[in-house]
Amino acid sequence: MEPYIFGNRLGQDIIDLEQTALNLQLALNFTAHVAYRKGIILFVSRNRQFCHLIENTARDCGEYAHTRYFKGGLLTNAQLLFGPTVRLPDLIIFMHTLNNVFEPHVAVRDAAKMNIPTVGIVDTNCNPCLITYPIPGNDDSPQAIHLFCKLFRTAITRAKEKRRQMEALHRLQSSQGSEGSGTSSAPDKSQSP
Repeated sequence: MEPYIFGNRLGQDIIDLEQTALNLQLALNFTAHVAYRKGIILFVSRNRQFCHLIENTARDCGEYAHTRYFKGGLLTNAQLLFGPTVRLPDLIIFMHTLNNVFEPHVAVRDAAKMNIPTVGIVDTNCNPCLITYPIPGNDDSPQAIHLFCKLFRTAITRAKEKRRQMEALHRLQSSQGSEGSGTSSAPDKSQSP
C-alpha cells in the first residue's frame, strides 16, 4: 500500500488523493464498459454496517450483491455447486477487501484464480496486489462508502442508458434501411409530360 500513501500524521496514514482520483476514474471507466456490454457485476462486502446500502445500490443498478458469509470455493467450484450452465460475474466490486476479522476476503483470492477482473476500495491496512483496479480510499467511513456507491451506481446506470440509446438507434436505422430497400427506384409513370 506504500505507493498510495502520501504521508503519516499523528500515527495515521494519509492516502494520496491524486492517485485515488486517477485510480477511481480508471475503475469507473472499466465498470461502465462492463455494464455497457451487458456484463454481470457483483458487489461484495462483509461489513455489516453497510450491507443494506450496498444491496440497495446493486438493486438500483439492476446488478447483484453478496454481503453475507462468502464460502471459499464459491467461484472456483461454481460448475460443481450450481451446474454446468452457471455464468460467473464479469466484474466483482469489493467495497471492503477485508473480512470481519481483518483478513483478506476469500472472494479476492477466488476471483484472481478465475481471472475475474476486480475493482476494490483498499484502505491502508489492505493488500492491493490481487485487485485488478484498486482504489486507495477509506473503507471504514460511512461518507466514503456512500460516495463510492453513488459513483458506481451512476457509472453503471449511465452505461446501461447509453446501451439502450444505441440499441434504439440501431433498430431505427435497420427499420429505415429495410423500408428503403422495399421500394423501387423507377420513376413514376403516372405523370405524363
